[in-house]
Amino acid sequence: MKLTTSMYLTRSFSIGFKLFFLFSILVVSSLFAEEQATQTLKVGDPLPEIPYTNQWEEPSPIPKETTKVFFISDMDASKIIHPILEKENKGYLESKQAVLISDIHRMPSLITRFVALPKMKSYPYTLRLVREEKLADPFPRTKGSVTMIQLKQGKITKIQISNVEKEVKEFLEGL
Repeated sequence: MKLTTSMYLTRSFSIGFKLFFLFSILVVSSLFAEEQATQTLKVGDPLPEIPYTNQWEEPSPIPKETTKVFFISDMDASKIIHPILEKENKGYLESKQAVLISDIHRMPSLITRFVALPKMKSYPYTLRLVREEKLADPFPRTKGSVTMIQLKQGKITKIQISNVEKEVKEFLEGL
């Protein structure tokens, strides 16, 4: 059987359409799988193990005895919690079995190096930094608010998000 030009084009179009359809399914399914991989933390989940460094660029894992985690991801949230903590002495966060995590991966590197890190080094508390994209994606957040996570034996028992200084203080004090 001799193929005519129109038969050849029809077959080519059909094969091309099938390949395009399969490729589209692969792209959509990979996006869905990636979305599933970064689900938001919820009560009952363990805190994710992330390779944190502190403001002095040293490894700074979360201590096992930690019961409170404060997470910030923007400047407005930092303006809520830093004034609270700056009034306290060195060791205050640790005495409350608490840690502060800051997602700074979106901050331009020059700002980080020459402005933010020198300021952070003056804090009387350890600040655990997330510097890589996607590592902090599981943390729930609202712009301008502090995410407060209560832990018991490494599992999340409570998640609260607030932009009210009094609520942040009460969570820190365990009230």
